[in-house]
Amino acid sequence: MYLPILRRYSKFRLLCVIPILLLILITITVFHRRAHTEIVRFSPLEEGIPELIHTINKEYVPLIHQPFTLSLIRGIIIFYPHDQENSFLSELFWLFRSWIEMMKDEPPSWRTDLVIYTGVFTSNLQQLGCIFNRIRIDRKERPQCRVFPYKRVHLRNVSDKIDTDDHLFQQFDLERSILLKTYLQTYEYVDSINIIAECYISFAMYDYILRTDIDVFLTRYFGRFVPFNGTLLVGRGGYSTPFNTARLRRIAANMNWLYANITNIGSTWYGPPRLAQRIANFSLKAMVHLSTNEFTEPERQRKLGILLWPDWYYGVLLLYSCELAINHLKLSENIDLGLAYTLLDQSTTDRDQYDMEKNNRLHLHSWHTLEKFSKFEFKAGKYNRIHPRKFMKDTSALGYAMRMALESRLMSHVGLKAELMNAKK
Repeated sequence: MYLPILRRYSKFRLLCVIPILLLILITITVFHRRAHTEIVRFSPLEEGIPELIHTINKEYVPLIHQPFTLSLIRGIIIFYPHDQENSFLSELFWLFRSWIEMMKDEPPSWRTDLVIYTGVFTSNLQQLGCIFNRIRIDRKERPQCRVFPYKRVHLRNVSDKIDTDDHLFQQFDLERSILLKTYLQTYEYVDSINIIAECYISFAMYDYILRTDIDVFLTRYFGRFVPFNGTLLVGRGGYSTPFNTARLRRIAANMNWLYANITNIGSTWYGPPRLAQRIANFSLKAMVHLSTNEFTEPERQRKLGILLWPDWYYGVLLLYSCELAINHLKLSENIDLGLAYTLLDQSTTDRDQYDMEKNNRLHLHSWHTLEKFSKFEFKAGKYNRIHPRKFMKDTSALGYAMRMALESRLMSHVGLKAELMNAKK
């Protein structure tokens, strides 16, 4: 009926085309605006890393995006040594404070839990409002601090039966437990990777997890971005040298593993839970192999101190092992990997007021330094006379870390719990 009219009169054709074009423009504006679907590329290259590593790692540029989704759940996964609470409580406080601050920039329907694995549900954890041994079963439940019982490797008696009533969400591999207990019970960081291998049931429901140390800060940008298309992002390490890179390549060959020349991998992972567990399982195999075959007894007992750092040092056994695991899985299973050297494990000493916003820093890590912000100086009371309001308008990484840490100290259990209870209401 209308077709002959359109063919005869050009004005009618024009009138029909204009609404169609407007509809297309509206669709592009709504569904492809920056706040929802932008995919951001970041170069993994950092100054100070050898040029060889620059060349090797260029192909693993990380991708993050802001998904247009109604629901998304994430878990921040940490190991908390309850028997060293005096050393780690202040770090837990500032991580807790930054977690709550990050939520202010999250989309309303997103949920991010703090998931803690520890030997004892201490009074400090209870006073923070954490809940015990309860997994997330409702995507709409408000954010929670969830504590799960975890039996540390060096405390395990493999001849005893584990109380499965208490450890509902921990899957014990007896053979591996014996190996870890035998060869790694004196290595203090084995538990931080073992929780990912053994406790998958308790975090399998999350769309993404962030495996991290405690001495870190989540930024507002973590509230906005997730890895793109199932990629696992890894942070920046500071251990790679030509010597240990060549040695790890040789060790991979000895283990009949593949090596993709990916180096300087940090301790932080951000990505799908199943992929993280896969890497953790292989990392534990590598840890046992390295400890028994590549380090002498004096090295394992730390009798040499840091004499061999940075070329070969037992203290970063976990990082060497993760490098071997990730390299092997990249080539053998083609895992999706992004080197997030400019996103994760960022310094807390940077004073640039525009750096965090310009580069979307997701996660700050308090490295070993006495320069402000220093975790050592904070714990020593050197910042006790500084009020956090001094940093209210400071948008640098240093300013953010200082404010979060100082506020967490002033708020203590009561204030932090109250903030958590009011989050996402």
